[in-house]
Amino acid sequence: MTLILLALVLLLPVPRAAGRLDHRSPKTPRDGPRTRSGPDRLSLAADIDLYAACLRAGLTPAAATTALADAGHDPATRGAWRSVSALLAIGVPAGRAWAEVADLPGLGELAGLARMSGRSGSAMSEACGRISEGLRADAADQATARAERAGVLIALPLTVCFLPAFLVLGLAPVVIGLGSQLLT
Repeated sequence: MTLILLALVLLLPVPRAAGRLDHRSPKTPRDGPRTRSGPDRLSLAADIDLYAACLRAGLTPAAATTALADAGHDPATRGAWRSVSALLAIGVPAGRAWAEVADLPGLGELAGLARMSGRSGSAMSEACGRISEGLRADAADQATARAERAGVLIALPLTVCFLPAFLVLGLAPVVIGLGSQLLT
């Protein structure tokens, strides 16, 4: 009998924990859907820092965008960097080349800065630091908001379970006891 049970256990499929831990799961997180507008702000800030470092190293804006198209941190913006790089490489004016990314957060500010700067990269490298600091601050604010929202959602089950139990087990006997003393 034990051999039959052991054989049945061995024939059962092994539960996969990887399906539950998969970060690419299409399910929404427990604290609700994420409200992300565009690419990851921390990766975008790192890309802008890399762009500024390329400019400080003496690369032209076209060469710096080419470097970011190849080695950027955020895969969502690599296409944008490639299009700006290609347009700058063929000699399109900076205003037209950077217009391709003007709607992306962070890159829109960089596009405006690049339009004003024209061909000189020295003024841009300092302002890129301010843009990336702003993106990091936005990412920190979003993380704080998610953490606060999680704190509220954690308190809900406690309220739903603990408060009725407190009323039934804590207050009800006291009220019943006082009521019975008043009636006697």
